[in-house]
Amino acid sequence: IYRMPSKFGSIKRCSAQRDPDSRRRNLNIYVISEDSFGNLTVSNSIIKNNLKTWMNNYRMLSDTIDVLDAFIINYGIEFIVRPSIGADRFTLIDTCIQVLASKYSSEKLFIGEPISISDVYTTLAAVEGVMGVSSVKIVNKSGTNYSAVQFDINEGTSPDGSSVIVPKNAVAELKYPSVDIVGKIK
Repeated sequence: IYRMPSKFGSIKRCSAQRDPDSRRRNLNIYVISEDSFGNLTVSNSIIKNNLKTWMNNYRMLSDTIDVLDAFIINYGIEFIVRPSIGADRFTLIDTCIQVLASKYSSEKLFIGEPISISDVYTTLAAVEGVMGVSSVKIVNKSGTNYSAVQFDINEGTSPDGSSVIVPKNAVAELKYPSVDIVGKIK
């Protein structure tokens, strides 16, 4: 799928999964594209049709393929850190937000890949001037300029609280890091 020539369109992320409801060998391929700003967007029908034609050259004769849109789950990060003695509180918050923004804006998650809360704790703890990380909370962002998908973060959080489990047909995106990451110092 990723090797499809760019003249037929571009797929940013894909996930091929066996359709459990089908009696035949049906594959569901979930796809997502990227807009000119680097944000995830639903692939248009031309790209999906081109992909289906492209995949016909590589599939088994008995396989059928459905190309479907992956859902976009926009999320934000809220955190509370404890500063080291003598650390400038305002500079520390800005630095924490910048470190998280650069990490999560450059790393696009794959379809079905969980959001690692533990990784956010580790990233914040490594920032100079942070004595400890009190809490990290992942929040769903929806509405204007965001995906319309409502996802219950609490329901999707793993039992040990280390990650948010994303459905196999969805992809999580931190769309606006400068706005979607909010920090406090206690």
